[in-house]
Amino acid sequence: MLVADYEIFKKDSLLGVLDIETDNIYQMWDIKDIKEFIQKHLDEVWVGYNSENYDKILAHGMITSKITTPEKAYEVSKTIIESQDDNIPLFRTLNKLGVNDYYQSKILMYDLLGDGAFFSLKQLEGFLGMSIVESVVPFDIDRPLTAEEKRDVEKYNRADLYGTLERFKQRKNTFKTKMMLVKEFKLPVDYICKTNAKLTEAILLSQNKGVNARLRKHFDLCDLPVNWEVPQLKQIYKFFCDALKELEINKWETKKCDKTKLSMDLDILGVTHTFALGGVHGGIKNYICRPEDKKKIVWVDVSSLYPNILTKWDLLSRKVDRHGCEAFANMVQVRMDIKAKLHDEGLSKEEKKALKDQAARYKLILNTTSGCMKDKFKKIYDPEFNTKMCMLGQLSLMDLVYRLAYAKPRARLRPSWATEDGKGGELTGGGYYEYFKLIQSNTDGIALELLSDDAEEIIDKVCHEWEKDWKFSLEKTVADNLYEKDVNNYVFKDSGGKIKVKGAYVTKYDDNEQDTLAILAKAVVDYFLDGVDIRTTICNPENPATDYQMIKKLGGMYDTPTWKREYGDMEVQKVNRIFPSIDPKNGGLYKHKKSKEVGVLDKVEGTPEHVLIYNEDIRGKKIGEFDNIDYEWYIAEAQKRINDFLGIKPEKKTRKKKGV
Repeated sequence: MLVADYEIFKKDSLLGVLDIETDNIYQMWDIKDIKEFIQKHLDEVWVGYNSENYDKILAHGMITSKITTPEKAYEVSKTIIESQDDNIPLFRTLNKLGVNDYYQSKILMYDLLGDGAFFSLKQLEGFLGMSIVESVVPFDIDRPLTAEEKRDVEKYNRADLYGTLERFKQRKNTFKTKMMLVKEFKLPVDYICKTNAKLTEAILLSQNKGVNARLRKHFDLCDLPVNWEVPQLKQIYKFFCDALKELEINKWETKKCDKTKLSMDLDILGVTHTFALGGVHGGIKNYICRPEDKKKIVWVDVSSLYPNILTKWDLLSRKVDRHGCEAFANMVQVRMDIKAKLHDEGLSKEEKKALKDQAARYKLILNTTSGCMKDKFKKIYDPEFNTKMCMLGQLSLMDLVYRLAYAKPRARLRPSWATEDGKGGELTGGGYYEYFKLIQSNTDGIALELLSDDAEEIIDKVCHEWEKDWKFSLEKTVADNLYEKDVNNYVFKDSGGKIKVKGAYVTKYDDNEQDTLAILAKAVVDYFLDGVDIRTTICNPENPATDYQMIKKLGGMYDTPTWKREYGDMEVQKVNRIFPSIDPKNGGLYKHKKSKEVGVLDKVEGTPEHVLIYNEDIRGKKIGEFDNIDYEWYIAEAQKRINDFLGIKPEKKTRKKKGV
């Protein structure tokens, strides 16, 4: 396997290649040498970043002799970049450039950007702590590069090759998964280079056998095993029917729909829930439960909700025939069986690894199918069934909530004045036994606070009956703590000691791929779960410097990134690594909006007043190795997050009245 990256200038073209097996690097400035090298390695898999729509086009143009000079390479490169910025379809650009046979290219290019990345390569290198210093040689320089300039470009080209390699290591399991899927379903080898979506639709459609003999042509929500006597469930159903009509009228183009008809707020057991096309969300804000409160929290989640809806209720795209549905259902079942098997303590490491690999293989297909069904450019596009899948999920979850709420009629003593003998004490029905408090509902699960000793027993019984009616499986998690800012931001440690976090405030606690201000998430989680003072967490000089970094990239509407400094403003690069600083000589990071007058600068959002910009490699460095770090800024930011969890609002600044 080869990692590749082009550097294209007006009068020079460089292709850098890193051989993953040998760690050898090849850097070629002559287009003839580049052409020969590519042709010699056509049987290899090439790895790049944003390479499918850039590097591969250049490589294909060179081996087909459509690009024979650096000037032509620069024209192609510039046109591709401009068309991407202006959202012009790639095929139009290629036709204009005379590279219209690109789609028949023999080059196997695995594009890491195609697997769900939303960041530039420089940002990803920054997250990893790598050097993100860019070459100072401009791409539009109107002369051949000097020998010194070429050495400078080669240096940064090598850095990008290694940065791409590190990203590949992070995504290596996805690559292996695709290889196994291609082999299992006997697809052409170039399908390992397809996006998850294209691979998924190809696998499902590859199972079609002639005429589509699927019986399911329509699906009505009223046929579901819902207790329609519950007013709230009837209201949800009516909302969904109205939303479906609105979507059908507008041919499933949500942008054309009346947005008020696609979302509804409704009180469910005292908690406001929002019902929409993507799922249901509702939760108590600022819910805090500590271990010392001696409470019990139970999470009930539906296992693989959407894949199971597609199979159990026959809502897989109608473009997929019976054989494809059976293959999909088999993947769902195998994955669920594997999850159950992994609890077997007698399994060896090798056996567990084999099972996990198989589960990951099918997870890619199962998690991608729904997205394909709502993408009009995909072959299995079926917006009606995809929408009804989401609606079915919401109805099933709310049916579970109300089954739990109405599980046990509440008995109460009849008062003395209401009995014939005047003694009272006779039992009578009255409402329902309140044995739990609903904390939150979120797409495929609910969280409950138990209020009685027999609550868990009642919940287990109701859930068992619900599973039989809905053909789903439920998973239960128990905890004695929960720190919830809102339905989308919470932290807790379950009874097995596993820490679970969700939301922008805390997600970087266990997410190293986007390492920016991770120290704030760690300070918040450690504070709530272990009672560690945020100052103790943040002011530890032995902490990795990457936990403190902010990686900031200028958007396309801005230019002239400027670092304000006491001894003169400094124009910096578009992607920067910054730290808050206590050095007053260091000012903030600013940007210029292209639509504004030259010299009018705006401060980059979310950044401190005083910053240190350090774009060199910081891997292995401790934060204590940096001078003048403003730890108080981190402490203040962490405290803001904690206050938001606790519902403590910031003090309002009082304005002085004029004339006083």
